[in-house]
Amino acid sequence: MSTPVSARLEEEVVAALDRAVAAGLAANRAAVIAQAVGEWLVRHSEAEIVASYRRRYSAPEPEHDDLIERLAAFSVAACLAERER
Repeated sequence: MSTPVSARLEEEVVAALDRAVAAGLAANRAAVIAQAVGEWLVRHSEAEIVASYRRRYSAPEPEHDDLIERLAAFSVAACLAERER
């Protein structure tokens, strides 16, 4: 069973939906919207967000480590300079 949901879309989006339906890419507007929402939910599920973070941060990045090292050195230098004032 499905539940009707109302949404307001820009005219350009509705026109694009109509072109997709006319081209035979979907049975109707609702089918396109339902598929898009389903795909969005899959990509933004909690499990996918965790997997995305794991993919992004699983391997160290030398550039990132170098930036952190330089930032830490600057912070230490700034703290020492402040104490000397």
